[in-house]
Amino acid sequence: MRKQIALLDLDLSGLTVVVGATTGYQAVTATVAALANASRVVALTRISSRHPSLVAIADATLAFAKHARVSQRVEVTNRIDSRKWQEVDLVTNCLEVGPISRSLIELLPSHAVVSLMAEPWELRPGFVDFDACDEAGIKVAAPNLSHPAIDLLPEFARLCCVLLGDAGVVQRTPRLAIVCDTPCAPSLEHKLREGGARVSVFLHPMLLTDDAWDVIVVAMRPTDKPPMDINCLGRIARNSPQALLVQFSGGVDRSAASYFGLRIWPLKRPTSGQLGLPLDVLGPAPMVRRVTGGLKAAEAAYRGAELGGDSSVGFLVRAGSATAGWERA
Repeated sequence: MRKQIALLDLDLSGLTVVVGATTGYQAVTATVAALANASRVVALTRISSRHPSLVAIADATLAFAKHARVSQRVEVTNRIDSRKWQEVDLVTNCLEVGPISRSLIELLPSHAVVSLMAEPWELRPGFVDFDACDEAGIKVAAPNLSHPAIDLLPEFARLCCVLLGDAGVVQRTPRLAIVCDTPCAPSLEHKLREGGARVSVFLHPMLLTDDAWDVIVVAMRPTDKPPMDINCLGRIARNSPQALLVQFSGGVDRSAASYFGLRIWPLKRPTSGQLGLPLDVLGPAPMVRRVTGGLKAAEAAYRGAELGGDSSVGFLVRAGSATAGWERA
Protein backbone atom coordinates (compact mmCIF):
# COMPACT_ATOMS: atom_id res chain seq x y z
CA MET A 1 0.00 0.00 0.00
CA ARG A 2 2.75 2.47 0.93
CA LYS A 3 4.61 1.72 -2.29
CA GLN A 4 1.52 2.30 -4.42
CA ILE A 5 0.64 5.53 -2.56
CA ALA A 6 4.16 6.82 -3.25
CA LEU A 7 4.03 5.70 -6.89
CA LEU A 8 0.84 7.69 -7.50
CA ASP A 9 1.79 10.52 -5.14
CA LEU A 10 -1.56 10.12 -3.40
CA ASP A 11 -2.02 12.89 -0.83
CA LEU A 12 -5.35 13.22 1.00
CA SER A 13 -4.03 15.62 3.64
CA GLY A 14 -6.80 17.53 5.36
CA LEU A 15 -9.61 15.61 3.65
CA THR A 16 -12.53 13.66 5.09
CA VAL A 17 -13.10 10.51 3.04
CA VAL A 18 -16.08 8.14 3.09
CA VAL A 19 -15.37 4.55 2.04
CA GLY A 20 -17.02 1.16 2.44
CA ALA A 21 -16.26 -1.18 5.32
CA THR A 22 -16.05 -4.69 3.95
CA THR A 23 -14.06 -7.92 4.03
CA GLY A 24 -11.35 -9.29 1.74
CA TYR A 25 -8.69 -7.12 0.16
CA GLN A 26 -11.18 -4.36 -0.64
CA ALA A 27 -11.12 -3.67 3.10
CA VAL A 28 -7.76 -1.95 2.53
CA THR A 29 -9.57 1.13 1.16
CA ALA A 30 -9.91 2.81 4.57
CA THR A 31 -6.28 2.11 5.39
CA VAL A 32 -5.01 3.43 2.05
CA ALA A 33 -6.92 6.68 2.64
CA ALA A 34 -5.49 6.99 6.16
CA LEU A 35 -1.94 6.17 5.00
CA ALA A 36 -2.36 8.94 2.41
CA ASN A 37 -2.86 11.33 5.35
CA ALA A 38 -6.63 11.79 5.20
CA SER A 39 -7.58 13.65 8.37
CA ARG A 40 -10.62 11.42 8.86
CA VAL A 41 -11.81 8.21 7.21
CA VAL A 42 -15.39 7.06 7.71
CA ALA A 43 -15.98 3.42 6.74
CA LEU A 44 -19.67 2.66 6.25
CA THR A 45 -21.01 -0.81 6.92
CA ARG A 46 -23.99 -2.51 5.35
CA ILE A 47 -25.57 -5.83 6.31
CA SER A 48 -26.03 -8.18 3.35
CA SER A 49 -26.19 -11.89 2.59
CA ARG A 50 -22.48 -11.72 1.75
CA HIS A 51 -21.65 -9.76 4.92
CA PRO A 52 -24.17 -10.75 7.62
CA SER A 53 -22.10 -9.58 10.60
CA LEU A 54 -21.27 -5.95 11.33
CA VAL A 55 -18.64 -7.09 13.83
CA ALA A 56 -16.83 -9.20 11.22
CA ILE A 57 -16.91 -6.30 8.73
CA ALA A 58 -15.55 -3.83 11.27
CA ASP A 59 -12.84 -6.26 12.39
CA ALA A 60 -11.73 -6.91 8.79
CA THR A 61 -11.59 -3.20 7.96
CA LEU A 62 -9.79 -2.19 11.14
CA ALA A 63 -7.31 -5.07 11.00
CA PHE A 64 -5.44 -3.43 8.11
CA ALA A 65 -5.63 0.00 9.78
CA LYS A 66 -4.26 -1.36 13.05
CA HIS A 67 -1.42 -3.15 11.26
CA ALA A 68 -0.54 0.12 9.50
CA ARG A 69 -0.94 2.03 12.77
CA VAL A 70 -3.54 4.45 11.39
CA SER A 71 -6.64 3.06 13.11
CA GLN A 72 -7.07 6.26 15.16
CA ARG A 73 -8.15 8.02 11.93
CA VAL A 74 -10.57 5.29 10.79
CA GLU A 75 -14.14 5.22 12.10
CA VAL A 76 -16.41 2.27 11.26
CA THR A 77 -20.11 3.09 11.45
CA ASN A 78 -23.42 2.00 9.95
CA ARG A 79 -24.71 5.53 9.32
CA ILE A 80 -23.66 9.16 8.95
CA ASP A 81 -25.87 11.88 10.36
CA SER A 82 -27.33 13.96 7.53
CA ARG A 83 -25.63 17.13 8.79
CA LYS A 84 -22.23 15.41 8.89
CA TRP A 85 -22.25 14.80 5.13
CA GLN A 86 -21.49 18.54 4.77
CA GLU A 87 -18.02 17.82 6.18
CA VAL A 88 -17.21 15.14 3.57
CA ASP A 89 -14.70 15.87 0.80
CA LEU A 90 -14.44 12.54 -1.06
CA VAL A 91 -17.08 9.80 -1.36
CA THR A 92 -16.16 6.43 -2.85
CA ASN A 93 -18.68 4.53 -4.93
CA CYS A 94 -19.12 1.03 -3.51
CA LEU A 95 -21.90 -1.31 -2.41
CA GLU A 96 -21.63 -0.20 1.20
CA VAL A 97 -21.98 3.52 0.41
CA GLY A 98 -24.17 3.43 -2.71
CA PRO A 99 -26.37 3.90 -4.44
CA ILE A 100 -25.16 7.47 -4.73
CA SER A 101 -28.61 8.92 -5.21
CA ARG A 102 -29.94 12.45 -5.53
CA SER A 103 -30.92 12.44 -1.84
CA LEU A 104 -27.31 11.68 -0.85
CA ILE A 105 -25.80 14.14 -3.31
CA GLU A 106 -27.99 16.94 -1.94
CA LEU A 107 -26.37 16.43 1.48
CA LEU A 108 -22.82 16.95 0.15
CA PRO A 109 -20.97 20.26 -0.06
CA SER A 110 -20.49 21.57 -3.61
CA HIS A 111 -16.71 21.01 -3.42
CA ALA A 112 -17.10 17.27 -2.74
CA VAL A 113 -15.94 14.69 -5.29
CA VAL A 114 -17.48 11.30 -5.97
CA SER A 115 -14.88 8.65 -6.78
CA LEU A 116 -16.30 5.91 -9.00
CA MET A 117 -13.39 3.58 -8.08
CA ALA A 118 -14.01 2.02 -11.52
CA GLU A 119 -14.35 3.07 -15.13
CA PRO A 120 -17.96 3.92 -16.11
CA TRP A 121 -18.38 0.82 -18.29
CA GLU A 122 -18.00 -1.33 -15.15
CA LEU A 123 -20.93 0.29 -13.34
CA ARG A 124 -24.38 -1.12 -12.79
CA PRO A 125 -26.95 1.23 -14.39
CA GLY A 126 -28.50 3.70 -11.97
CA PHE A 127 -25.94 3.18 -9.20
CA VAL A 128 -24.77 6.81 -9.42
CA ASP A 129 -27.11 9.72 -10.22
CA PHE A 130 -24.86 11.61 -12.63
CA ASP A 131 -27.55 14.15 -13.47
CA ALA A 132 -27.85 15.12 -9.80
CA CYS A 133 -24.06 15.44 -9.55
CA ASP A 134 -23.98 17.73 -12.59
CA GLU A 135 -26.79 19.88 -11.20
CA ALA A 136 -25.05 20.19 -7.82
CA GLY A 137 -21.68 20.98 -9.40
CA ILE A 138 -20.15 17.90 -7.79
CA LYS A 139 -17.32 16.33 -9.75
CA VAL A 140 -17.31 12.61 -10.50
CA ALA A 141 -13.87 11.07 -11.07
CA ALA A 142 -12.92 7.68 -12.47
CA PRO A 143 -9.50 6.00 -12.53
CA ASN A 144 -7.86 5.20 -15.84
CA LEU A 145 -7.44 1.43 -15.61
CA SER A 146 -4.88 1.53 -18.43
CA HIS A 147 -2.56 3.92 -16.57
CA PRO A 148 0.82 2.18 -16.07
CA ALA A 149 0.57 2.44 -12.27
CA ILE A 150 -2.92 0.86 -12.25
CA ASP A 151 -2.86 -1.46 -15.30
CA LEU A 152 -5.90 -3.60 -14.46
CA LEU A 153 -7.08 -4.76 -17.89
CA PRO A 154 -4.43 -7.55 -18.07
CA GLU A 155 -5.44 -8.55 -14.53
CA PHE A 156 -9.06 -8.93 -15.67
CA ALA A 157 -7.82 -11.21 -18.44
CA ARG A 158 -5.85 -13.26 -15.91
CA LEU A 159 -8.93 -13.49 -13.70
CA CYS A 160 -11.00 -14.72 -16.64
CA CYS A 161 -8.46 -17.48 -17.24
CA VAL A 162 -8.78 -18.53 -13.59
CA LEU A 163 -12.56 -18.66 -14.04
CA LEU A 164 -12.15 -20.82 -17.15
CA GLY A 165 -9.85 -23.13 -15.22
CA ASP A 166 -12.43 -23.43 -12.44
CA ALA A 167 -14.96 -24.40 -15.11
CA GLY A 168 -12.68 -27.22 -16.28
CA VAL A 169 -11.82 -25.58 -19.60
CA VAL A 170 -8.48 -26.65 -21.10
CA GLN A 171 -7.48 -23.58 -23.07
CA ARG A 172 -5.59 -25.44 -25.79
CA THR A 173 -8.56 -27.60 -26.69
CA PRO A 174 -11.72 -25.59 -27.28
CA ARG A 175 -12.99 -23.38 -30.05
CA LEU A 176 -13.63 -20.35 -27.95
CA ALA A 177 -15.75 -17.24 -28.55
CA ILE A 178 -15.50 -14.06 -26.49
CA VAL A 179 -18.56 -11.83 -26.50
CA CYS A 180 -17.21 -8.55 -25.17
CA ASP A 181 -18.19 -4.89 -25.50
CA THR A 182 -15.68 -3.54 -22.95
CA PRO A 183 -12.06 -2.34 -23.21
CA CYS A 184 -11.04 -5.74 -21.83
CA ALA A 185 -11.50 -7.41 -25.23
CA PRO A 186 -7.89 -7.05 -26.52
CA SER A 187 -6.40 -8.22 -23.20
CA LEU A 188 -8.79 -11.19 -23.02
CA GLU A 189 -8.03 -12.22 -26.59
CA HIS A 190 -4.26 -11.89 -26.10
CA LYS A 191 -4.23 -13.84 -22.83
CA LEU A 192 -6.35 -16.70 -24.17
CA ARG A 193 -4.37 -16.96 -27.42
CA GLU A 194 -1.21 -16.98 -25.33
CA GLY A 195 -2.63 -20.03 -23.55
CA GLY A 196 -3.19 -21.80 -26.89
CA ALA A 197 -6.92 -21.21 -27.38
CA ARG A 198 -8.44 -20.58 -30.80
CA VAL A 199 -10.27 -17.36 -30.10
CA SER A 200 -12.80 -15.24 -31.95
CA VAL A 201 -14.11 -11.96 -30.51
CA PHE A 202 -17.61 -10.56 -31.02
CA LEU A 203 -18.95 -7.19 -29.87
CA HIS A 204 -22.50 -8.45 -29.21
CA PRO A 205 -24.24 -11.84 -28.87
CA MET A 206 -26.26 -11.13 -32.04
CA LEU A 207 -22.98 -10.97 -33.99
CA LEU A 208 -21.91 -14.44 -32.83
CA THR A 209 -21.48 -16.63 -35.90
CA ASP A 210 -23.39 -19.90 -36.30
CA ASP A 211 -20.33 -22.04 -35.64
CA ALA A 212 -20.20 -24.96 -33.23
CA TRP A 213 -18.49 -23.28 -30.29
CA ASP A 214 -17.05 -25.26 -27.41
CA VAL A 215 -16.89 -22.33 -24.98
CA ILE A 216 -18.52 -18.91 -25.10
CA VAL A 217 -17.13 -16.33 -22.67
CA VAL A 218 -19.61 -13.58 -21.80
CA ALA A 219 -17.68 -10.41 -20.88
CA MET A 220 -20.25 -7.64 -21.27
CA ARG A 221 -21.06 -4.38 -19.51
CA PRO A 222 -23.71 -4.49 -16.78
CA THR A 223 -27.14 -3.61 -18.22
CA ASP A 224 -30.74 -3.56 -17.04
CA LYS A 225 -31.59 -6.32 -19.52
CA PRO A 226 -28.94 -8.92 -20.38
CA PRO A 227 -27.92 -8.83 -24.05
CA MET A 228 -27.42 -12.60 -23.79
CA ASP A 229 -31.20 -13.06 -23.89
CA ILE A 230 -33.60 -15.81 -24.95
CA ASN A 231 -33.15 -15.05 -28.67
CA CYS A 232 -29.35 -15.19 -28.54
CA LEU A 233 -29.38 -18.27 -26.33
CA GLY A 234 -31.84 -20.00 -28.68
CA ARG A 235 -29.40 -19.51 -31.58
CA ILE A 236 -26.54 -20.83 -29.47
CA ALA A 237 -28.59 -23.88 -28.46
CA ARG A 238 -29.34 -24.68 -32.11
CA ASN A 239 -25.75 -24.32 -33.33
CA SER A 240 -23.70 -25.21 -30.25
CA PRO A 241 -25.88 -27.30 -27.93
CA GLN A 242 -22.83 -28.61 -26.06
CA ALA A 243 -21.27 -25.18 -25.55
CA LEU A 244 -20.31 -24.02 -22.08
CA LEU A 245 -21.27 -20.44 -21.27
CA VAL A 246 -18.76 -18.77 -18.95
CA GLN A 247 -20.21 -15.63 -17.37
CA PHE A 248 -17.24 -13.39 -16.61
CA SER A 249 -19.13 -10.09 -16.61
CA GLY A 250 -22.51 -8.77 -17.66
CA GLY A 251 -25.83 -10.56 -17.55
CA VAL A 252 -27.07 -13.86 -18.94
CA ASP A 253 -30.74 -14.87 -18.95
CA ARG A 254 -30.14 -17.97 -16.86
CA SER A 255 -33.78 -19.07 -17.01
CA ALA A 256 -33.56 -19.16 -20.80
CA ALA A 257 -30.19 -20.97 -20.66
CA SER A 258 -31.74 -23.59 -18.40
CA TYR A 259 -34.76 -23.92 -20.72
CA PHE A 260 -32.46 -24.65 -23.67
CA GLY A 261 -30.34 -27.05 -21.61
CA LEU A 262 -27.19 -24.95 -21.94
CA ARG A 263 -24.42 -25.34 -19.37
CA ILE A 264 -23.28 -22.21 -17.57
CA TRP A 265 -20.45 -21.34 -15.19
CA PRO A 266 -20.20 -20.23 -12.44
CA LEU A 267 -23.11 -22.25 -11.15
CA LYS A 268 -24.21 -19.43 -8.87
CA ARG A 269 -25.36 -16.25 -10.58
CA PRO A 270 -22.88 -13.37 -9.91
CA THR A 271 -24.32 -10.35 -8.13
CA SER A 272 -25.41 -7.67 -10.60
CA GLY A 273 -22.41 -5.59 -11.63
CA GLN A 274 -19.91 -8.07 -10.16
CA LEU A 275 -17.41 -10.29 -11.96
CA GLY A 276 -17.73 -14.05 -12.10
CA LEU A 277 -14.82 -14.20 -9.65
CA PRO A 278 -13.77 -11.48 -7.19
CA LEU A 279 -10.55 -9.65 -7.98
CA ASP A 280 -9.30 -10.82 -4.56
CA VAL A 281 -8.59 -14.22 -6.15
CA LEU A 282 -5.45 -12.70 -7.71
CA GLY A 283 -4.09 -11.56 -4.36
CA PRO A 284 -3.82 -8.08 -2.85
CA ALA A 285 -1.83 -6.21 -5.52
CA PRO A 286 -4.58 -5.66 -8.15
CA MET A 287 -7.06 -4.48 -5.51
CA VAL A 288 -4.51 -2.12 -3.97
CA ARG A 289 -3.83 -0.64 -7.42
CA ARG A 290 -7.57 -0.22 -8.06
CA VAL A 291 -8.25 1.41 -4.69
CA THR A 292 -5.25 3.73 -4.83
CA GLY A 293 -6.01 4.70 -8.42
CA GLY A 294 -9.61 5.48 -7.60
CA LEU A 295 -8.63 7.67 -4.67
CA LYS A 296 -5.92 9.41 -6.71
CA ALA A 297 -8.36 10.29 -9.50
CA ALA A 298 -10.71 11.79 -6.91
CA GLU A 299 -7.90 13.68 -5.19
CA ALA A 300 -6.75 15.15 -8.51
CA ALA A 301 -10.31 16.26 -9.29
CA TYR A 302 -10.70 17.77 -5.82
CA ARG A 303 -7.50 19.80 -6.19
CA GLY A 304 -8.43 20.99 -9.68
CA ALA A 305 -5.67 19.09 -11.49
CA GLU A 306 -6.05 18.49 -15.20
CA LEU A 307 -7.59 15.10 -15.92
CA GLY A 308 -8.29 13.29 -19.16
CA GLY A 309 -6.27 11.69 -21.91
CA ASP A 310 -4.77 8.23 -22.14
CA SER A 311 -1.74 9.11 -19.97
CA SER A 312 -3.78 10.64 -17.15
CA VAL A 313 -4.41 8.75 -13.90
CA GLY A 314 -8.13 9.36 -14.33
CA PHE A 315 -10.84 11.44 -15.89
CA LEU A 316 -14.00 13.32 -15.02
CA VAL A 317 -17.30 11.69 -15.89
CA ARG A 318 -20.45 13.57 -16.84
CA ALA A 319 -23.97 12.34 -17.36
CA GLY A 320 -24.52 11.22 -20.92
CA SER A 321 -27.43 11.88 -23.20
CA ALA A 322 -30.79 10.12 -22.90
CA THR A 323 -29.07 7.11 -24.48
CA ALA A 324 -26.77 6.89 -21.41
CA GLY A 325 -23.57 7.70 -23.28
CA TRP A 326 -20.46 8.70 -21.34
CA GLU A 327 -18.08 11.56 -21.84
CA ARG A 328 -14.52 11.95 -20.67
CA ALA A 329 -13.82 15.50 -19.60
